[in-house]
Amino acid sequence: NMINYYVGRSFYDNATIKHKNPPVTKDIIGFDNQVNWKEPIIIVEGAFDAIATKRNAIPLFGKIILSTLRNKILTERVQKLYLSLDTDAFKSSVKEIEYFMNNGIEVYLVNLPGKDPSEAGYVSMVEAMSRAKKVDFFDLINFKMSL
Repeated sequence: NMINYYVGRSFYDNATIKHKNPPVTKDIIGFDNQVNWKEPIIIVEGAFDAIATKRNAIPLFGKIILSTLRNKILTERVQKLYLSLDTDAFKSSVKEIEYFMNNGIEVYLVNLPGKDPSEAGYVSMVEAMSRAKKVDFFDLINFKMSL
């Protein structure tokens, strides 16, 4: 295996640079060698979120699902997808929810109010996933109306 991406992060809140990313595309599948495509996948924003989630989590290294991951989800025929992005990514989340629902994939929106998975921790993330409701057509319409 070859390294296709890396990320660095500051220990200090007052650091001038919080994250350090390589000067390459983010259109990759983070932790792809750890993903079992036959099981539900969990999409999160960052590497530490994926590590805290532990199982079948894919970091975006941002807030947008890019084409390589989107295509892999379809070609691997993923049946169930959990989406756990920050609330500031809600508009892009709604687009992704609609796209995957239109392709026959069950989408569950994981709600961690005010926290991301790395802050909440594994136990809280598992509990939030167990409470996550499958997004239906009416939910999608309500989401779109709230934008």
